[in-house]
Amino acid sequence: MKSIAVLVLAAAAAAPAAAQDQDLDPLLFMGPSGASTTQALLSAHTFALYRVPLDYTIRPMDRTHWGISLTCPVSITGVRVTHVSDAERFVQSLGVFAIVPGIALEIPLSDTLRLRPFVEAGIGKGTARGKPELLYGAGASARLDRRAGPVLLTFGGSAVRRRSATDIGEYEAHSTFEGGVDTQLPVGTVGERAVRAGGYVIAREFQGLLVTRPDLAPVDLDHQFEVGASLSTAPEIRIWKITLPWIAVGYQFGPVLTGVRVYTSFPF
Repeated sequence: MKSIAVLVLAAAAAAPAAAQDQDLDPLLFMGPSGASTTQALLSAHTFALYRVPLDYTIRPMDRTHWGISLTCPVSITGVRVTHVSDAERFVQSLGVFAIVPGIALEIPLSDTLRLRPFVEAGIGKGTARGKPELLYGAGASARLDRRAGPVLLTFGGSAVRRRSATDIGEYEAHSTFEGGVDTQLPVGTVGERAVRAGGYVIAREFQGLLVTRPDLAPVDLDHQFEVGASLSTAPEIRIWKITLPWIAVGYQFGPVLTGVRVYTSFPF
């Protein structure tokens, strides 16, 4: 079982993909400024509601059987982009909406460790661009849950190779590697729910992520970091048919891109 899981992870890391990549979306969906000279991108500030978990479980995972889920991740992002030429500074505000349904496997490697390969295909639309863009992808993530006394530790990681079907200019495939940890402690009860709260940190590395376009100097991203606060309950919070197993608000930062993210599920 473990050898199969390793092969699946390696295959997913080598597969071309471009499903929701929040660190890249502001560059893909930013419209032309109309300037006559080439500009340099100074910054992109974002506010993102990331991956609302509209999922449906076909078969739940248990200790010996793989699980299968239909996924429908939705993200809504507001972006304020600043770029500058020799003559003047330009500021653009835009919104990005993406919905990318797919299918995911839940593979139990142990009682506390699971591997999750997935494929997704859907569309994204930016308010500054006239037509939707095709988003497609394949990847895999891993998650490990541990307890140390009252502390609940959740480790996660992923490896994905992405490519975009867009006409913004030259864009080659790039690899994304992510790793993070969430730490929570019990803080009391609300009604019949036990509440845990804590914080998380995520590091992201990009290899080969270089975006060029006719009106913009090349943009090269190599890393991002994110820190934030998290909350979970037992039983889990449900709003209509949507389960919210992990709620978090974080701040991402790095070269060019900064912003706030809101999560409704652990991103791995």
